[in-house]
Amino acid sequence: MTALFLYAAMLFMIGSVLVNRIGQRRLAEARKSLTEEENALLALERDINDSARRLSETKMREAGLDDQLHTMRLTLEHLTEKFDEARAAPVERYHIFDRLDARPGNIWSVEIRRSDDSGSSNRMAAAWPTPRTYLIVASTPREAADRALQRFPRNQGFEIGNAVPCGLFKTKRSSSGDEGMT
Repeated sequence: MTALFLYAAMLFMIGSVLVNRIGQRRLAEARKSLTEEENALLALERDINDSARRLSETKMREAGLDDQLHTMRLTLEHLTEKFDEARAAPVERYHIFDRLDARPGNIWSVEIRRSDDSGSSNRMAAAWPTPRTYLIVASTPREAADRALQRFPRNQGFEIGNAVPCGLFKTKRSSSGDEGMT
């Protein structure tokens, strides 16, 4: 009977070694799968955090673009109003006094009218319905008025206005400096 107990003890020992090794293999596989799943969860968490960061950056960029769009719309409305005002304003026409004569000096704007009391023909009156603004290059306003008077004499029914510096050729730098002085 001792032999039987000995065989049974040996079988129990072999069985416990087998069960222990199978348990260790399952435990190793479970740890390996747990580690893989933890790594997958960490990668997924990093992806979620990156996506959340990109989403917040995109929302901030969208808010900035919305602000820019709003300011651009206001600017467009303002420019549209200015354009409508300019379109409704009377047309300013400038006539060039000397086209081929290059001279040093400033550009002066001189208004020339045609008198109604002169005994001119209807064609001349139709050609000069409103005052004309001529651009004249001269050193002084007096010289500009004299040059206009030579071409459009008073005895032929013309009236010469004052010579003023032409506003078309003012630079932005000089106009912005004038605003800072007031």
